[in-house]
Amino acid sequence: MVLDAAMSLMCFKAPQVFDSAIEYLVETIVSVLSSSSSCKVVRYRKEETLQFGSLSLPLCSEELIEISKDIIDKLGANGRLATLLFQAVVRSAASTSCKARKLADGRNMGVSKLLPYLPIESPLENDKIPLRILFWYQDPLSLKEDVSRILKDVVERPFLCLHKELFERAEWRDIVVCLSLSPSMFINARALLHKWFLLTGLASVFDLLAALVSAIVDTVSRPTLWGIPMELASMLPFSDAYFPHQCQFLRILAGPLTSSSLVTLAHTVSKPSAVPERQQVGANFQALDDKTEWALAINFPDWFYFASVMLFSGGSSLENIHHRYASQVSNSIQPCDVEGLSIAAATYIAWILNPASGTIQESLTKSLIRVSEMSVRKSCGSEETITGKRKKPASSIVDDLVRELDSHKTQTSSSSSLQNNVLVRRVVVGVLIGSPDAVTDEEYELVLHYAATGKLLAVKKLRFNGFKQAKGSSKTSMLQSNEITNEEAIKGARLVFNLTDTLESMCVSSFEDEEDTHEFINQFKLRSSKYLVKCIDRMIQLHCEEDGDLLLNDINVRLEQWSINGPEDPQLKEDLDTIAAKLAFIFSPL
Repeated sequence: MVLDAAMSLMCFKAPQVFDSAIEYLVETIVSVLSSSSSCKVVRYRKEETLQFGSLSLPLCSEELIEISKDIIDKLGANGRLATLLFQAVVRSAASTSCKARKLADGRNMGVSKLLPYLPIESPLENDKIPLRILFWYQDPLSLKEDVSRILKDVVERPFLCLHKELFERAEWRDIVVCLSLSPSMFINARALLHKWFLLTGLASVFDLLAALVSAIVDTVSRPTLWGIPMELASMLPFSDAYFPHQCQFLRILAGPLTSSSLVTLAHTVSKPSAVPERQQVGANFQALDDKTEWALAINFPDWFYFASVMLFSGGSSLENIHHRYASQVSNSIQPCDVEGLSIAAATYIAWILNPASGTIQESLTKSLIRVSEMSVRKSCGSEETITGKRKKPASSIVDDLVRELDSHKTQTSSSSSLQNNVLVRRVVVGVLIGSPDAVTDEEYELVLHYAATGKLLAVKKLRFNGFKQAKGSSKTSMLQSNEITNEEAIKGARLVFNLTDTLESMCVSSFEDEEDTHEFINQFKLRSSKYLVKCIDRMIQLHCEEDGDLLLNDINVRLEQWSINGPEDPQLKEDLDTIAAKLAFIFSPL
């Protein structure tokens, strides 16, 4: 009564008193928990060991965590106090020999109860380990949950631009930053995704793995851009710590896409050390764990696509390909200029598709070189008769390439089947960029469809006369929109978007003139646009209300980005406007 009267005279109300009391109690608890950790040197048999832990908490009990959880729940309205207590409990639990009960799945029962309170972004302090990393160490399954949550979104939303999302989404960005601050956790996350890719062969797993590796490499090289404080950034290890088994190989893969580097790569993968332990024919892909050079190479898929392009380039750089195609003048290329690069490209591609050494890899290499030589002859006009007239080829380069790849699909066991390899049918896209004048517009669509789905529609024999007809378009199309399923349409549109991004990466180290780069990319956009429009139009046709608008909304965003600085073509503009109008109609409220 006396206290109430005194408080009343000082103009304090009871709720204010209670709030103040709660605040001081919580801050006292936080202070005790925060000051309880210690670090000391323990001497035993003339040896010194550094020991750290909590003086007042010899064991982090489930009871303490449970009580703290109840308090945090009741402090829900007071975010500051709840956050302070949560951080103190987590750090205290991490600094003790926590022997809480383990669940059937191996989870730390006590620590896992606090996981729902983890904020989307972990505050970065120079002298403290981020909370998310502490959870990963205390409850390893929480790392798997974080990776699974990202993968689930990637599977459900195939048109997300992963590089952009990993940087801009708060939670994804926080996971990337924490992985960069803990190389051991990154190694675990990469091993997990690699295992899932071997088990499923899903393109979504493959894409996420490559994007995550790219994000980590970028974070280590530009930490402040990712929001890591300068002092903390200065303590980051070199990239070797994240890829401890392939340091030299990483330096090549993370470098610029050049012909000389491709030759170096081919030489590296030809060494016995690049072959997995199980070298017999049909070696199980499970032997290719995350420590192998092959596992690292597939994390940099731009090199595979670059090798595919160089296979059909006739020894030319991307800049020379652009000038040759734009001027429609055939280059006279000496065989000695072509042989080394085409062999290097074929060797690298064959190693990616079948890393186990043996006759299958050698046979695949020879087949790729043979198709490369066919492409060079057809592009350079060497198939001319003695009368000077061009000889009409019996088959197109696309037919030759697909036939060669199909012949190898049946030569491997089911465990390492090229047919199940997500990259095997992507080899053919190299001819679209490396030898565009050897492919008609109709074939362009079919190649993209085959690369995306593995399905090659029946093709009547095409004959063409010179570069002009090969480049020209036909009023009729062999690929009809109603022949494409919804799943195929999704894969097809996604492939075109991803190939455009890959081509942009290639051009960075291949062109000196920015205008040439712009024109070269737009040539691909223009020739692939017909197939892209068909795929998107088909998805719109098959769209139903139950599917929701999220997928189409992602397509709309990606299409707008793809169209920026695109080719000035009246027909393409009309097609894109039609697609935009259809999407706007779906999004508009009734």
